[in-house]
Amino acid sequence: MSSRPETGDTQFVWQDFATKNNSELLANLGNLVNRLIKFVNAKYAGVVPDYTAGINDLSFDQYKESVNALLKSYVGGLEEVHIRAGLEKAMAISGEGNRFLQDNKLDSALFTNFPEKAAAVVGFGLNLIYLLSALIYPYMPATSESIVKQLNAPLRSIPDAWDADGLLPGHVIGRAEYLFTKIEENQVQEWKSRYGGKQEVAPGS
Repeated sequence: MSSRPETGDTQFVWQDFATKNNSELLANLGNLVNRLIKFVNAKYAGVVPDYTAGINDLSFDQYKESVNALLKSYVGGLEEVHIRAGLEKAMAISGEGNRFLQDNKLDSALFTNFPEKAAAVVGFGLNLIYLLSALIYPYMPATSESIVKQLNAPLRSIPDAWDADGLLPGHVIGRAEYLFTKIEENQVQEWKSRYGGKQEVAPGS
């Protein structure tokens, strides 16, 4: 879908397919979901902490504004049948989620030393991946269903504007599951050999 020809010709390349899986799906979206779900199970016994006290920190507003700007572009893209552009915006929102976790240093030290902030980061992050579960549904419905299963939440609709309030404090999530697996080089060569087809030679050449 990320290589579909919307404004010009395109070419499917097996190596690009593997790279997109490993560096975008696995390292971006998969990492975000897995990191948060595992953290909540490890530190909060699988229960969404009370994030209401810290979620209104002004430093969080910049991330929310960035997500909503991307969400607006995502919705506009789908309404104009710019399918590839919509997918790019969904993955960009996932990238913002990873940046948010990195910038706020979500780890055991934050949990121990700054519990209110840790809870706010977790609440914001979980609600962001709940949003992502809706945004990727048109592209990867099985992946979306896996995310909501891990969140122990119903499928949700795509909003016009997003706020971190879809999963409330006290909600019990499920266990972590991997969304994607790494594609190894030998798999690429096997698929290329099996499904790559044969190049026809023009007569007289």
